[in-house]
Amino acid sequence: MSGRPALHVVRIAQLPEGFEELAADALADGQRMLEVLRQDWEAGAIRFDRPGEALYAVWAGSALLGLGGLTHDPYLKDRDTGRVRRLFVRRAARGHGIGRHLLEAITEGAREDGWRRLRVRAPAAAFAFYETCGFLRCVGEPAATHVRVIGQAQEAVPPGRLRV
Repeated sequence: MSGRPALHVVRIAQLPEGFEELAADALADGQRMLEVLRQDWEAGAIRFDRPGEALYAVWAGSALLGLGGLTHDPYLKDRDTGRVRRLFVRRAARGHGIGRHLLEAITEGAREDGWRRLRVRAPAAAFAFYETCGFLRCVGEPAATHVRVIGQAQEAVPPGRLRV
């Protein structure tokens, strides 16, 4: 037994306590994603509150370690594709499976809500992470670097071809 507190991923309806520190860690890492999340939240532009959307937080004990969300993909017109948004894990907590735990909770929630695909636009430094988590690198998709099929396609796909 390692003595570490158990991880808890929770679907949340408000920006959680500890968000400010997590956002500061993101900025120190050169990432503005949580600052953008805060601005969108305050403006009411993205609140992760439409049907099928969700915001998740991961804690170890009382320490907020990460955050990530799911929305409709604003770059596509189809109703079957969700977009992983603003996924960030505190720098000091990386390398312990926390991001994978968080992304799997997002994926499972998406599957339960009926999404068939998930897309993400990841920075190059996160490509290996998403690929390890079952996302495939995509080419020719507007505003996305990776896609993951999580449900049954509505139409048949020829063998050996991924419908993206």
